[in-house]
Amino acid sequence: MSLATGTARYGILCAMENKRKIPYGVINWAKLVRECLFVDNTTYIRKLEDVDTPVFLRPKRFGKSVVCSMLAHYYDIALKDRFDDLFGRTDIGRNPTPLRNSFLVLTFDFSTVEVGTLAEIERNFWRNVQSAVGSFTVKYRELADWSKVETATRPADCIDCVREVIRKNHLSPLYVIIDEYDNFTNELVVSNRDLEYNAVCGHDSRGDATRESFFKAFFKSFKAGLADGTVGRTYFTGVLPITLDDLSSGFNVGTVVSLRSDLLNLVGFTKEQTRRYVDDIFAEHGLPDGLKPTVLGDLERFYDGYRFTPGAGHLFNSTICNWYLQNLVAERRIPWAVIDANVRTDIGWFRRLAQTDARALEKVRAYVERGEGEIVNPAALSAKFGRAKFFSEEFFPYALYYLGLLTFESRFSLKIPNLTIKNMFVDYYDELSEFTNVDEARRAFGLAAEALALNGGTWKNLFDAYWLHYVKARIPAQAFDKMNENFFRTTFTSRCMDYLTTFYSFETEYNSSEGRCDFLAIPKPGVAKPAQLVEFKYFTNAAAEKGKILGRTEPDAETVEQALAYRKALARRPDWNHPIAVTVVEVCGNTGYNWFAL
Repeated sequence: MSLATGTARYGILCAMENKRKIPYGVINWAKLVRECLFVDNTTYIRKLEDVDTPVFLRPKRFGKSVVCSMLAHYYDIALKDRFDDLFGRTDIGRNPTPLRNSFLVLTFDFSTVEVGTLAEIERNFWRNVQSAVGSFTVKYRELADWSKVETATRPADCIDCVREVIRKNHLSPLYVIIDEYDNFTNELVVSNRDLEYNAVCGHDSRGDATRESFFKAFFKSFKAGLADGTVGRTYFTGVLPITLDDLSSGFNVGTVVSLRSDLLNLVGFTKEQTRRYVDDIFAEHGLPDGLKPTVLGDLERFYDGYRFTPGAGHLFNSTICNWYLQNLVAERRIPWAVIDANVRTDIGWFRRLAQTDARALEKVRAYVERGEGEIVNPAALSAKFGRAKFFSEEFFPYALYYLGLLTFESRFSLKIPNLTIKNMFVDYYDELSEFTNVDEARRAFGLAAEALALNGGTWKNLFDAYWLHYVKARIPAQAFDKMNENFFRTTFTSRCMDYLTTFYSFETEYNSSEGRCDFLAIPKPGVAKPAQLVEFKYFTNAAAEKGKILGRTEPDAETVEQALAYRKALARRPDWNHPIAVTVVEVCGNTGYNWFAL
């Protein structure tokens, strides 16, 4: 179907046909342009052409696979006659590069390579290559006789045979696209299977690069093709740079472009793109405009905040935005679920990076109990490093950056990017702490949340349940000496998100003109309840006892003044239409708390 009826503005491609889909789970470019609304990032094709062998790294579920399909459709010589249908109304379609439709495109997806024994890994990898090359030879069967390719018995030999046919028949060169190049090797890494990882990458048991392997030989064939012209360009995506580095001579010509300022937005949405995209979705599907502020607020709280270099603008995770927006369109109301379980990074990574569970818990406590960030040298991200350095103690925060768990706050500091990742860290905290009576605690909090939402319960009742069944019953006494307000705003918000996202949107450290308030619950459309603003004040047991804090009848005036200033700042927002209940909670170590409703 032609896109001739579409319109493009502000980087948004919006087809005028009614009810275009939200492209969650849609990877194929042809299906995307035919059936979906989407953000047009085709302009970055021009910038990618500056490098013959770009490698683009981003955390999982960030839209990398769509770019692979976009490039495959753009450069494929077999799709030359369909260019207008596929790209006619996009930015690159209006001003294409000379290289369009000029390659034989060979694509791989290594996320489907299953991990077993070393022999099983090699066999599964070979099947993956056979399938990809088989599809390639069928697509280009009219250009040459590819029968010799079928005689190959190893991945590298298979690629060599393809290159030989291209050379002998003077065909267009290959454009090789590998999606998730490091997926199965990362599985080996996180499961502590270092011997198998070394063998796959062509290293001995000590990690020295002294042997050939099926994986290294496979990449060496592409390197040879780049040298003799049978391979024109390559494009690889993945999460980490370590496998590429550990392959050493296998493919030492790859250029990691993920940190280039002109390519930072290749995947993900900018704030302006997100706003325009939401506008077009609302217009396309006839959604009430009254929902829009809540939608934009949810997208920003849960999926924004990724800054991949110091000073860069924030990016939204595009895949998870589409998950939320798909649910919005399907239900025609604000989705009750705001966190896609598929975005969760396996806690095995955290354990592997920290080396021991004790150190993993120590690190996650720093983030959850005290809200600590990480001081880093951004130049270290540009240097090459293999598995050994990646798992060194000093590299821990950089590793979390690559996994999408931390992002740049300033030039030299990293922080947790959004509420989705904060919630993930609370889950890590709970799991590493090996809490008991989890079901009992969840039941108690769930009943209090149900009462608050439906049966006249109060926020104080909810906090009582949180205090008794989560804080008091679980957290060791010695932990309270090092805590601050961050623990309570983070864990209380996380528990609220588990049960109350149908009724409220939540924020921690909401940034107003008067500063940052600790906790904010905003009623969703149709919920006739006031917003709840909570300011936490934390005292260690010793400080609480010395100041006689627990049981006092009035909070300190400075905290009250600050909390009321936050309320005034909220009320001044032009889009604000809720009454605001304000509470100060003074937490006294693990002995108790004062609840002051102002």
